[in-house]
Amino acid sequence: MRESDKMTLREMTERLARWFPKEEAVVDETTRLTFKELKDQAQQCAALYHKLGVRKGDRIALMLFPSTIHTVALFGAIELGALPVALHIRETPKGLSQVIERMSPRILVYDAGMEKLAKEVLELSPLVTYSVRATSSVPGDTDVDANPSAVIPADLKDYKMDFDPMPVYAHDPAVIVLSSGTTGVPKGVVHTNYTLVESARGGVFMFNGIKPGDAIVNVITTSFVGWYNLCIPFLNAGAKVVFRSKWDPVELIETIPEEKVTHTLLIPTMWRMLFAQDIDFSKYDLSCFKIAGFAGEVMDPVTLEKIKENISNRIVNLYGTTETGSCSAGTVMFDDNMVGERLESVGKPMLNSEIRIVKQGGTRDEELPQGESGEVIICGPSIANMIWDNPKKAREIFKSDGTNTWWHSGDLGHVDEDGFLYLEGRTDDMIISGGINIMPARVEDELRSHPDVVEVAVVGTPDEEWGQKVKAVVVSKNPDLKAEDLEAFMKKSELAGYQRPRIYEFVEELPKTATGKLNRKAMRGEA
Repeated sequence: MRESDKMTLREMTERLARWFPKEEAVVDETTRLTFKELKDQAQQCAALYHKLGVRKGDRIALMLFPSTIHTVALFGAIELGALPVALHIRETPKGLSQVIERMSPRILVYDAGMEKLAKEVLELSPLVTYSVRATSSVPGDTDVDANPSAVIPADLKDYKMDFDPMPVYAHDPAVIVLSSGTTGVPKGVVHTNYTLVESARGGVFMFNGIKPGDAIVNVITTSFVGWYNLCIPFLNAGAKVVFRSKWDPVELIETIPEEKVTHTLLIPTMWRMLFAQDIDFSKYDLSCFKIAGFAGEVMDPVTLEKIKENISNRIVNLYGTTETGSCSAGTVMFDDNMVGERLESVGKPMLNSEIRIVKQGGTRDEELPQGESGEVIICGPSIANMIWDNPKKAREIFKSDGTNTWWHSGDLGHVDEDGFLYLEGRTDDMIISGGINIMPARVEDELRSHPDVVEVAVVGTPDEEWGQKVKAVVVSKNPDLKAEDLEAFMKKSELAGYQRPRIYEFVEELPKTATGKLNRKAMRGEA
């Protein structure tokens, strides 16, 4: 297929507006847009950006809640061939200014509910030439004015795309998605039109089928790749995306019958929060709902059963990252395999995706035998291959074999005899004591079986004699639990002496990253 024959995101929005002009595309608490209205407003937004000097390849920073206006602002950039980069809205002004310095955007588009934050960021970011205020369902800050050049959507009527934008091709960069690292300035992972369109196609398989009339409720923060994973596949299929600006478990359940929601995806922590509420599910007609998804961590059996009993018995588990695009490069597990020990697995490769387990730092040809632990590497059509302003990092993690690009994940795992992938932590989380590799997951599983242990994480700490020794950070429901108790418990396990923790630290809560994942660097004293 010629490059010019491949679909781009610009062509996707035009196609959808032509074939589904009256069907709803995006909905939030106060606004509803059809596919034609979404395209029209995106083009008006593109004309506004163009008037402010934005051209193909320029960056536009978005500091917005999940909403219809965020989608308009994002697709407005895509219309021009500019690169939208959604910022982590929970970051400090200084942290945001550091990201802006690396991305060097021409414009900052911010939600009116973050006016104060926007003003502080703009004062720290001289590279930003203009700002645009966006109004959503979130009440605006009224005691501060960041002096924007325009307000959307109110001012969009004044702009018309009466010019031909620069051509956009499938392998042109389309968006920059920030990683969720634990330290330093987040990486800017560049996805092309091709990788996102392929991710949209793969999403149909991943979500067990998507069709016009379906709807997904999306509460994922706009800066995370999960936002794209839940939006692009559904929009591409002519289905509806329902945004909620904040995470509210009760509101989620209320939204399902109100908007005829058929799909959603949450991290297991959010599912547990939902079932911690006093909700009478029998009061809600959830018959429209089809697929419940989860990703980001292992699901516990109790919560899984509650999803089946109260929401849906059709469930998917996903493994993917910012670098993979997640819908056509990674793994997926369907509900019929979520039984017994296999609940710990993340499934098998997604549509047109491939995985291999290789020795750490090895190539795709250095594949390890079945059952042996090593680094997970992935290839597939939605894999990125560029890190903004950091080609050295890109060369470290993206390796081409001449035909495909393999992403070296840094995740440890193994594949069982039936081809299911099990993750065991990060390569930099592996503990090496006396030259012997110790996998944290196995030690954590043993400690988690203690009746008083609520949460636990195992890390390596420096040791003069052995290089590293094992440290366990424990959240206990019993305030009288002591290190000696856990040591006696672990001596009865099948773990070897060198695998058992030498230090036990008791905390009220394990440190987490912005995405809710364990922050092992903080536990090692590195962050």
